[in-house]
Amino acid sequence: MISIITRVSALRRLGWLGIVLAVLLAGPGPVVAGPRAAGTPTPGAAVDSLRHLLTLPQTDFDRVTLLCQISDQLWTQHTDSAAVYANKALALARRIHYQQGEGAALNRLGAALRESNLARSLEVFQQSLRIAETTHDQGLIAQNLRSIGIIYVYLRDKRQGLAYYFRALKIGEQLHDEHRTVIELSNIGLAYDLFGQIDSSRIFQERAYALARRLHTPTNYILYGLGNVARKSGQVAQARTFYHQSIAESKKVHHLRSLNFAYVGLAELYQKIGQPDSSIYYARLGCQAAQTNGFLRGVLNASTLLTQDFKQRGRPDSALKYQSLMLVMKDTLFGQEKVMRLQSLNYREQQRMQEVAASQAALRARYRTAGLVAGLVGLLVLAVILARHGRQEERARRALEQSLAELKTAQDQLVQREKMAFLGELTAGIAHELQNPLNFVKNFAEVSTELVDEINGDPHNPARDTTLEREILDGLKQNLKQISQHGQRATSIIKGMLEHSRTGTSQRLPTDLNALIEESLRLAYQGLRTKDKDFTAELITQLDPALPPVSVVPQDLSRVLINLFTNAFHAVQQRQRQQSGPDYQPALTVSSRVTAGQVEISIRDNGTGMSEKVKAKVFQPFFTTKPVGEGTGLGLSMSHEIVTKGHGGTLAVQSREGEGTEFVISLPG
Repeated sequence: MISIITRVSALRRLGWLGIVLAVLLAGPGPVVAGPRAAGTPTPGAAVDSLRHLLTLPQTDFDRVTLLCQISDQLWTQHTDSAAVYANKALALARRIHYQQGEGAALNRLGAALRESNLARSLEVFQQSLRIAETTHDQGLIAQNLRSIGIIYVYLRDKRQGLAYYFRALKIGEQLHDEHRTVIELSNIGLAYDLFGQIDSSRIFQERAYALARRLHTPTNYILYGLGNVARKSGQVAQARTFYHQSIAESKKVHHLRSLNFAYVGLAELYQKIGQPDSSIYYARLGCQAAQTNGFLRGVLNASTLLTQDFKQRGRPDSALKYQSLMLVMKDTLFGQEKVMRLQSLNYREQQRMQEVAASQAALRARYRTAGLVAGLVGLLVLAVILARHGRQEERARRALEQSLAELKTAQDQLVQREKMAFLGELTAGIAHELQNPLNFVKNFAEVSTELVDEINGDPHNPARDTTLEREILDGLKQNLKQISQHGQRATSIIKGMLEHSRTGTSQRLPTDLNALIEESLRLAYQGLRTKDKDFTAELITQLDPALPPVSVVPQDLSRVLINLFTNAFHAVQQRQRQQSGPDYQPALTVSSRVTAGQVEISIRDNGTGMSEKVKAKVFQPFFTTKPVGEGTGLGLSMSHEIVTKGHGGTLAVQSREGEGTEFVISLPG
């Protein structure tokens, strides 16, 4: 096996193919991230072989490549595990200054984050793309273009998504890499399918299928795409055949994502032809595969089908179960996509501004060069060239002024268009925020109606099941509570919108800060306990009873306090999960006091704490320390704005990693 490590080192410059060939020479080994060659081992065997190689003596460069390959294999099975190995590869590559390995590790990390945090995933892919362009790694450039294209397809941005896909396809064809070409053709076909262009989808999937068959590589994704084309074209028997072939091949290579796609496609087919029992069976299998893999969109698609099928079958309890799962997935994915759209808008505006600035600089450089050449020629024929040079300088100056004026006009137009686009995004975001609780109210009301119909059977029927009736009544009561809660949520959203529309007109009132602190602490603690009933923490209050009333906007300051308390509870909860045992007791201490003409509120926890790097960014918009899928990175930024600009105070943070964090609010007395 030591000789195999030597071969790994020798083949490292070949990239992914080199490390794969080296491991396969040793027996059961890994497979490539794209199409799997015929007869290659399963992902489990490949991961075991790669992990064994990590235990052997070798260079750190080879170790980075092995960690990236393990992440690539685990991505088809469990995205959280894939992210762990990608982070290990990234840390090692940066420590040894291995730029190509850093680019590869960033790409694998972006793939692991893509389903739960689109904004962070796009940022990571862009970092990897910049490294690939610096190192002239065409294969990694194509891989990042494809990965970024997938994100824009998720966001239903047809133009951007297909543009990135076709750029990746062009590079694959230039490299004569037919395996990569198969992946790009299939992705383009799936994108056209998503955007309703079935004929275009069929063309690209058939090209991908023919090439994959010639190369003897797996076709599990392609078969799923062909099944979709057949289903949407009304070819039921052909669609069923394609889906079953995709399922068989996905099981063979243990690819849970493509297995989810094929199961859900088959369930949609049976739903379409009026066979809800078969649709339920395959949708459940698809939901299980997606949950095991951590594929949130797969869970959403399967739970949506199951909700519809169980409603059709008259089983409200099962429909309610999967409807709740569906709504959770929608809420999670919508929140991520909304942040992604806002960041993408900001990124595109910055990119265009940079392009305009670069154009201006290039124009100035071009005319400076022309002037220098004219001056050198003037040394040879001074008398004649001086006059010509003067005319050239005058023409150059006028052309430069005209070009700069045109660029300034174009820049102003771009900024105005982006402002209008941002206004549209904001309006859509508000509409979606209101739509979420209203959808909850509507859906729970529908289920409640069905429950009432269930219990309104024959009251004189001796066979009536009183236990079942009690369960239905309990469910109905729970639904009514949900309707009330989400109605209140809609009311609070509208109230918040009205408050924000009156910028600068909020009235400051003399307020008992101790009462406001206790109320906010109670709300934050109960809110977290609602999500995690097993979570408990010690709450310590040291409030100064002599604290005078302070002139503040109670609603705004309450929002700041709830946000800080929630962050503190999250930090101690994370540390409790990492350090399970009787020695650690989550605790939060809040105190208030009067000092030097100001009122101070201190919120201290014994949670995970923050590094100096994180602490420096903690008040930046969209920066968050929460794990993937939690938070949008707006809370602390808004809290800082409310305290500093809204109340003329300060919001400071002190933290030590692994020990805890303290936020201190200072307000004028």
